[in-house]
Amino acid sequence: MKWLQALCAVICLALAACSDTGNGADDEQVLRVGVASLPSSLGNPYRGNGRPGSLLWHAIFDGLTRLDFEGDPEPALAVEWELVSPTVWRFTLREGVRYSNGRPFDADAVVEVFEWLATPEGRRNLIGIEMRDIVAVRAIDTLTVEFETARPDPILPRRLVTVNMVEPRALQEMGLDAYSRAPVGTGAFIMTRWDQRRRHLTLERNPDSWRESSLDRLIFLELPSSSGRTQALLSGDVDFALIDLEEMDRLERGGFPILSTPSMQVKAYTFRVEGSSENSPVRDVRVRQALNYAVDKHAISALLPGGAVPSGQPAPRGVFGHDPLIEPYPYDPDRARALLAEAGWPDGFELTMEVLTDAAPGDDLMTQAVAEYWRQVGVNTRLRIVTLPEYLNRLLTNNWRGDAFALSWNSFQYNDITRAMNDFSCGRFVPYFCDEAITQEFQAARVLHDEAARLEAYQELARAYRDAAPSVFLVEHRDLFAYAPYVDGVRIRHRVPVYEEITLQRP
Repeated sequence: MKWLQALCAVICLALAACSDTGNGADDEQVLRVGVASLPSSLGNPYRGNGRPGSLLWHAIFDGLTRLDFEGDPEPALAVEWELVSPTVWRFTLREGVRYSNGRPFDADAVVEVFEWLATPEGRRNLIGIEMRDIVAVRAIDTLTVEFETARPDPILPRRLVTVNMVEPRALQEMGLDAYSRAPVGTGAFIMTRWDQRRRHLTLERNPDSWRESSLDRLIFLELPSSSGRTQALLSGDVDFALIDLEEMDRLERGGFPILSTPSMQVKAYTFRVEGSSENSPVRDVRVRQALNYAVDKHAISALLPGGAVPSGQPAPRGVFGHDPLIEPYPYDPDRARALLAEAGWPDGFELTMEVLTDAAPGDDLMTQAVAEYWRQVGVNTRLRIVTLPEYLNRLLTNNWRGDAFALSWNSFQYNDITRAMNDFSCGRFVPYFCDEAITQEFQAARVLHDEAARLEAYQELARAYRDAAPSVFLVEHRDLFAYAPYVDGVRIRHRVPVYEEITLQRP
């Protein structure tokens, strides 16, 4: 029951009021952030590349590049870059940067990071897998480093956004598990306390960071239910939180500002085509198309925050690869039933779909709605709730128990459809959808340095993916953030608050 979850959350916060969640000295700037979960890998930024880890890792670490507020790559630890040859990029590093343990950040550190990612241990992490096309990293001098790729990689400056620059020698000396509990980075904050019992993480301002912070301390509090995070905001126990759709009215009435920002994702429910049984209905494209026709995307998007429009393709607006001419599948349950009958399933079938709960605004609502729409055309859908660690494991291994699972077309990190298309291709480490013709076209398109030619090729691929229907394309998804009226300077970049710019003007 949500009211009971919220009450428990408030009691836990009240009991912790005299501990590290307190505001400290009167002149101390402490931001308390309510999150649905803390990353299971804590300070290991290579296990994943999205929520909840990104909320923490962007405070502790930096990449060579980052995305600006428009979603384009801009300098971070590298100040400029150039294409030397079709397979070689050269990066010039920022001068005078040091890790929080005092070690200089330089070209040798970059080389050591990528050498570790290429080890068997590094390859067991998602980022290590995604960087496997980098075949050599060379230090030209102290502040110049070259990357050589196995094939032309026109978006390498975007892809390097995902690689946080850990302190490689500390990682090697401590081991990954110990390092994840005491990470060393170049970011604006240093992780100083991990209270596992109460699920609190405390970060202190890094006085030597190249990113000067207005905040002295940043505290993350794990509050699994959206109603619990809302109640914590209303009671003043947290200052900032990710919220769900159903909490908006309550917070707005209380005077809390709310930000709705693009998430660079097309919300989707994906079919396990590869790895499913030989007689699985979802192996038939007509079944997958039927399940797209079965869902009223306009009705669902009307329930979501402004900007959440229906989609029928891999890329949302603003992401490289989006085609404005592609329309969503229309809501046509009669067409859905006809396609199911044509595929040999006139009476429907049983389908299990594995999903997370409270993962993003409107997720639970959309999941229930999609399952009900499918039931109405004869596909009796059973939802199986999985934990985040279980979900991540199954995503990496394609070891799903059902024939569908919640997986969006996620262009987060790159703001480019390349990564999402690769995830839905035969080139994925363990594919769940493999169309040889689409994959061949994608592999040819992804190496084009001519941006106009690559965009045209990607838009053609978007149409092919729409027809192949590896997922039910739903809506262009958005994030929802709420914060107390005394929190100033809130800006969202790359789906993460720019913590170092935030100031608090408590009454």
